[in-house]
Amino acid sequence: MVAAGGKWVTAQKAPFYWVNGSSNDPTSDLAGGQVVIVDPMGNVSLVVQGNVKGLDPNAGYDVWIRDLTGYTGSYLYVATGTYNGVPYTYYKLSTFTTDFEGNGSFHLNLRADELPDGTYELQVALNPAGHLWPTVVATQWNPGLIVTVKTQ
Repeated sequence: MVAAGGKWVTAQKAPFYWVNGSSNDPTSDLAGGQVVIVDPMGNVSLVVQGNVKGLDPNAGYDVWIRDLTGYTGSYLYVATGTYNGVPYTYYKLSTFTTDFEGNGSFHLNLRADELPDGTYELQVALNPAGHLWPTVVATQWNPGLIVTVKTQ
């Protein structure tokens, strides 16, 4: 899936998949919900919206985004490492709590002055609140969502 920053962008959608442990290995089993990425123009480079269904009810989850190289905006935590020889960086950008049915949503604005122009291969992953592992659901990775940010 490809999204390009700028005035010409339409929303890109990616479904969530169940994960058994690491976000590097999403299963092929669709989870309920999806991520939508759009460029609204102006001072925001990207808007990342997500909704998810079927998680634990009344539970907290952390929202992680992989591959925001050069991102200088606020975040709750950053995790770096190597998986099968490939370096990775995840930013925990937000948290949310599911309702009594296990449904939840999140909304993130990544500002143009915090995310440099460039091409990013993004993955959105949800983990239980306060935990680096395991990932519960994630968008696909390798390839992830290919997003080109261009502010001019």
